[in-house]
Amino acid sequence: MANNPHIQAPRNTQQEAGREAFAWLFFRFNGRIGREAYWLAIGLLWSVLFVTISLIVSAVGQEAAAGPTLMLGLASLWLEMAILVKRQHDRGLPWFWCLLAFVPVVGMIWMVAAGVIPGDEGPNAFGDRPDTPPS
Repeated sequence: MANNPHIQAPRNTQQEAGREAFAWLFFRFNGRIGREAYWLAIGLLWSVLFVTISLIVSAVGQEAAAGPTLMLGLASLWLEMAILVKRQHDRGLPWFWCLLAFVPVVGMIWMVAAGVIPGDEGPNAFGDRPDTPPS
């Protein structure tokens, strides 16, 4: 009975929902997120990057780690922009405002402001409410 291909194991819908929410938060550019979710996501991303880069540097040395560190940093831009775009959406701003994040000094101020300035109350053009994937 355990080997019967017609019997499927029950799906854990809560686990699937968690995976989908994680994928939406870090990989998709639609919807809105609030300030708390923004800081938690950015903090998690930067923490994982810091630990990973530290491990790479300690394993192979600073010079040999330059290539992998650069590749990791470039790959993380997608994740960071997905988070920032959703935060700007919560404030009612379109995606292109996130380009300010690439301007030296201004970018750092913009990223902090994104986590400090409150978003729109109620629905806006980018979704009904923050912290929920659009349906």
